[in-house]
Amino acid sequence: MSAPPAGERLGSAALLEGLNEPQRAAVEAPDGPLLIFAGAGSGKTRVLTHRIAYVIATRGVRPDEICAVTFTNKAAREMRGRVEALIGDRITGMWLGTFHALGARMLRRDGDAIGIPRDYTIYDEADRLAALRNAIRAEGLDEKRVTPSRAGHAISRAKNELIDARDYQARAHGLFEEQIARVYWAYEHELDAAAALDFDDLLLRAVVLLRDVDGIRDAYQTRFRHLFVDEYQDTNHAQYQLVRLLAEQHRNVTVVGDDDQGVYSFRGADVRNILAFERDYPDATTVTLEQNYRSTQPILDLAHSVIRNNPERAAKQLWTEHRGGEPVRLISVYDEREEALAVCTEIERLIGREGLSLSECAVLYRTNAQSRAFEEVFLRRGIPYRLVGGIRFYERREVKDVLAYLRLFANPRDAVSFGRVVNVPKRKIGDRTISELEKVARRKGIAPLEAARTLEGTEGLTPAAMTAVTQFAELVDRLRGQASQLPLPVLMQRALDETGYREMLQNGTPEGEERWANVVELLGLAAEYADVPPPDGLFQFLENVALVSDVDSLDESAQGVTLITLHQVKGLEFPAVFICGMEEGLLPHLRSLEEGESGVAEERRLTYVGITRAKRHLYLLHAFRRHLYGTPQLAEASRFLSEIPADMLEIPMRPGGPLVPDVRASGAVRGAVYAHAVRENPVALAPQRYREGMRVGHDRYGEGTVLKSTMTRSGEELVIKFDEHGVKIFSVGDATLWPVQP
Repeated sequence: MSAPPAGERLGSAALLEGLNEPQRAAVEAPDGPLLIFAGAGSGKTRVLTHRIAYVIATRGVRPDEICAVTFTNKAAREMRGRVEALIGDRITGMWLGTFHALGARMLRRDGDAIGIPRDYTIYDEADRLAALRNAIRAEGLDEKRVTPSRAGHAISRAKNELIDARDYQARAHGLFEEQIARVYWAYEHELDAAAALDFDDLLLRAVVLLRDVDGIRDAYQTRFRHLFVDEYQDTNHAQYQLVRLLAEQHRNVTVVGDDDQGVYSFRGADVRNILAFERDYPDATTVTLEQNYRSTQPILDLAHSVIRNNPERAAKQLWTEHRGGEPVRLISVYDEREEALAVCTEIERLIGREGLSLSECAVLYRTNAQSRAFEEVFLRRGIPYRLVGGIRFYERREVKDVLAYLRLFANPRDAVSFGRVVNVPKRKIGDRTISELEKVARRKGIAPLEAARTLEGTEGLTPAAMTAVTQFAELVDRLRGQASQLPLPVLMQRALDETGYREMLQNGTPEGEERWANVVELLGLAAEYADVPPPDGLFQFLENVALVSDVDSLDESAQGVTLITLHQVKGLEFPAVFICGMEEGLLPHLRSLEEGESGVAEERRLTYVGITRAKRHLYLLHAFRRHLYGTPQLAEASRFLSEIPADMLEIPMRPGGPLVPDVRASGAVRGAVYAHAVRENPVALAPQRYREGMRVGHDRYGEGTVLKSTMTRSGEELVIKFDEHGVKIFSVGDATLWPVQP
């Protein structure tokens, strides 16, 4: 047994050394259910690893009697290393890994008890979509109406709720659910025939195994005397049931988490799991860790001012012994380009005057599409960056696809672009057909697109293949003809419609929505060329994009500013953090607003996660105007900004005027910002001449009503609804307006 030697070498006192009082209470807590509410930066990983080492060293528990579950493989490796360092021995036999790894291991060992062979295959996403496609075809359904990705999303959600195909069919209501039920059955048949499981099955089938096979359930419950679960607030229903089944006999279950950081409901996670722990285990010991070792007190106070507005949260407030620290800075900008420039300028200041490195700075945002403006500015300013959780904007698949179509319109000899999009979306033009087409082009010395127009009599191609290729060539030629007539934004919209690319992405799934958001971002860029006569607009756009996306010289191993979404940043920390796009529709996201208070509460938790990543410097940014859904739109400051007391924020200034030209947060924040700007630079802000509801006249558009007046960096900007010409946006200095008596 490894426990006694470890205990002799280390001793309980050494395992408690350096812990604060609540941390020590958590490590020393008696056997039985233990709930550790661990606030951001409160040392939860340290407490969890020390408790594992403590039960090994002091309670005669062997490592192989412990099961510890994390949410990432990286966290599992870190936990293993820390525990081994603490006990001075290898923890051989301990089950330590993600929930999916735990399920896979159980099914590999004992799955044959429920009909799963030991040599089963785990399907990745591409395999899963292929099997779903086969299932849809087998049921004779229209793949355009019931797409593989949409069906897969619905089935995944069902499996995470432990709803199998039979139960789903019994509950199905309406045409769509009835069709999904048919696909679910056929999909399961595809998996069974291939002796395969998808990732959701690893959880679903593991629960079924423990729930339905008494002997196996008893064996696992007997073996695992202690169960440890990290990030418990992010468990879904299947994971929740797996924990309950494993802990049922000994009831030595330690869960660590923070309900204020539950941000994965779109994956099926239910923050209520951690809030209900004391209901599930009435005899549970509860410890709350509130002392923060990461951030300054101003950052923690601001975080609390936001998160305290969430209903149904465990009461806690982070604090630190390290008093002082600079205030949080609120930066309001005109648009996303000025937002990126402001961040870039401040990062350069932090590096030059504060001594920070590039890797100590992070830019956080709600959606991946927001990274585009930062990538462009950083590249032009020569600032290396690291894009986490995705590839660079112009290297994303959907962006490259759309650009390939445009390049083909501009240059029909572009063989690379032809090869990329000839079968995207799917046109039943397979690799063999493309290979034969390329042979014809090489033999005739012409481009593939030209070869596609003259396939009659070509050997090696079936009539169906020749028809599909010819139709594609006709499609490209038709759109190429329009490229010389249509403004670039109109051409792009028409191409997205006629190629079927829009329909392919707008399939109702989160993945499709995210990819479509990137295409919309590209449409917003193209809108800047709307006034350039065709086809010059197309050529200029492609040239500028090519220059921006040429990042071959960027050293990936060098330091760089981190660009990352708020979802992906959880678990990380940086000395300087910029949270960008704090606007209604982005943060909180438009989709969450449709979900009511629960959706807004999750977005508030997401904001809290972002705020608490910052160690010393925190910046909150929002724009007056932003490209959304392909067009520039007025942006309203996030409601979360209005929850922050004005005295918690500092408004940076710059020579010649405020760095924060327009702060549109409501109430005390807006008043304080404007007063500060006038006090520090009274000549910087011109007087506001118009107010909401005023009637005005214009020499071209006639009479209208002022809907909104906003002071911007360059002066007063108006939104006017004209009686006969709709809504227009004007800078007062650029328009001839006069008051109209009502």
